[in-house]
This record gives sequence, structure tokens and C-alpha cells, in this order.
Amino acid sequence: MWRLLPAICCCFTCLYALKIPTYDYFDDNFYYELKNLLEEPDALPGGGVREVRGWGPGLELGQVAGVSVDQQGRPVLFHRGSRVWDYQTFNATHHYQGEDGPIGEDPVLVLDPESGSVVHSWGGGRFLVPHGITIDNKGNTWLTDVALHQVFKYLPNTDSPEMILGEALVPGSDDGHFCKPTSVAVSSVGDFYVADGYCNARILRYAPDGKLKEKFGHPGSEGSISSLFVPHGLSLDENRDALCVADRENWRVVCVRAGLTSPNLFSQPIATVKHPRRLRVFDVAVRNGVVMGVGGSTSEGEANGFTADLATGKMMNTWGPIKGFRNPHSLALSGDGSALYVAEIGPNRVWKFNVKSSPDGGPCYSSCWGWRCWWWWWW
Repeated sequence: MWRLLPAICCCFTCLYALKIPTYDYFDDNFYYELKNLLEEPDALPGGGVREVRGWGPGLELGQVAGVSVDQQGRPVLFHRGSRVWDYQTFNATHHYQGEDGPIGEDPVLVLDPESGSVVHSWGGGRFLVPHGITIDNKGNTWLTDVALHQVFKYLPNTDSPEMILGEALVPGSDDGHFCKPTSVAVSSVGDFYVADGYCNARILRYAPDGKLKEKFGHPGSEGSISSLFVPHGLSLDENRDALCVADRENWRVVCVRAGLTSPNLFSQPIATVKHPRRLRVFDVAVRNGVVMGVGGSTSEGEANGFTADLATGKMMNTWGPIKGFRNPHSLALSGDGSALYVAEIGPNRVWKFNVKSSPDGGPCYSSCWGWRCWWWWWW
């Protein structure tokens, strides 16, 4: 925070020396943002994460449930259009109660990474209540629908799913059914993981052909690594054979062995990251040993992004836009790690952040302690 003061003082000193009224140069918005920076240190996207101001103006969105990034570096949204998930959407047995049929608008939106404008859309007339979206390293799009209780895999530039898991509109807890699945993580070798989800509190691992290989997790809050309470987001760090789960109602991220390099170690614990303010954790992204997540909501009194160390589970810092998050629901890193996108539900919008890397190519998402990120103070 203190590193901003010299620049601010210098700016005002120059204007004073030239006898130029500051109100001719700075509008009310400048003073509002300056006030936020001075009074709210956490609003500063520290540790190499900086908001891209004014990105994505004019987007008309429904509830933005998910965001991913494609091979071209374009953010891809999965939103609900005119459909709203509220207390009347499901009954006590998790059966969908809507009578309007699939969403008519295209729920999948491909955005320009520079302007945030829509360059392509698809998927109208196919989904009931969209939730998670993941684009794998081959360009396949994986989608979850919590009302259909299904997971879909679409090959690039195709209109029909190449794979469907789960039975439409039928929730269940056996190996052939899901109950409101939330998220998918896909490995480079094709194995994929499904977070299932709002009812079953389990993670299932599949072979590339969709055959179930193994699973872990059970409903609970007793603190064990397998005790899950709404596993809401998934992310893989293959270099460390790590699968991280946003365990929403337990206010944490749990990271376990993905079983890609050592199959017999699947689901063995690596680290647990507790939200620093005991807020619900909605999503997670892990890259090169760094865990990033979003948590909190207006109903909880605050919301933010956070960064932690995968090896230790130690929290590094929190971050967010200058004006703050309200209800962050999903986040995604670009392939090269230079851009971060966060989707919100209410307000229905998506934020873009730039992410800096350290000079040696490693991540600089932390508070920049030590020599590796000394240069951040000058950025």
C-alpha cells in the first residue's frame, strides 16, 4: 500500500508547483478510486493480480455460472440467459420443477480477450440450468447441467455432444447417475474428474472413454480430507499430480493426489487451504504449485479472491477488483497464466485481471515476499 504514496504525492506536488487546479485533471471517479485504494488495502489486487478496468462493457448476461479459457486464450462463459435458479427451481428430492423447457438463448458465449465482446455463441435450446464449463487442452468443451443432472462433452466446432454422462432429469447416487454435478477437470491424457456436487458430495474419476475408474468423498463437515459439503469447483496441477476441490460449505480448498503419475495414491491428501475469513469457497484454479480461489458473497458480508501455496496450504494474500466482488462464482486462468477471469452471479458479469510472472518464469501470485518478486513493487 505504502508504495503508492510516493507516486500520488509526486503527482499532486507537480500540479501544485504548476498552479494547476486538480479538479481540471481528475474527475470524481478518480477520487473515488483513490479513496478505495487508501482505505481498503485488500481491494488492491496485490501479488501480481490486477484488474483490467473497463473490460467487457455492455455484455447482457444471465446468471454467469461458469467461465473457462479456450486454446486461443478467449474466455468462454456458461450463463443461464433468462433462467434464474431460485428456491422454487428444485423440490426436496432435487428434481427440477421448471416447466419452460430448455433455455432459448445461447448459454455458451466466446468472448474477445481484449475487448470482452461476444465473438461466437452456441447451445440455445439444449440446457435447463447451466453450471460448470471446462475447455480441455484439445479444445473439447465440458459442461454440467444441475437440472438435467448430466455432464456433456462437445468436440470442437460440433453441435451435438460426443459424450453424455448421467440420466436426464433423474438425480441419483449410484455409478450411473449424478445429483446436480457442478464441475469437470480434464487431464492432458484424457482422464477426467467430475464434482458431484450439491447432493452426493463426491469426486468421480473417469477414463477418457467415460468408464468410471474410482471415486472419493462423502457428505460431511468433520474436517477429514474426504468429508465434503458441496464440492463446487475442480482444478488440476498435473506437474504436482494434484487435484484441488473447492469444498464450498466447508469454507476450504482440499487438494489430493490426482493419481495420474501414481494411480495407487489417488485421493491421498496434499494440503488444505482454509478461507482466511471463513467464507464459502466457490471455485479454485491451481497452477505451478499456486492455488487461487474465490469465495464469499453479499449475504456473508464480503467476497474476495485469494492465493495460497499448494505445498503448505498457507494463505498468501487476498485480491479483487477495486470496487469489490459481490457474488463470485467461477474463475479460470488462461493457458499461459497471464490472464485471470472471474464470473459473478448477481450482478451477472465477468471480470478480467492481468497476472504477472516472476523473472524466472515462476508464478508471482503471492504477496511477493523475497527477492523473486522485488520488481513487483515497481510495476
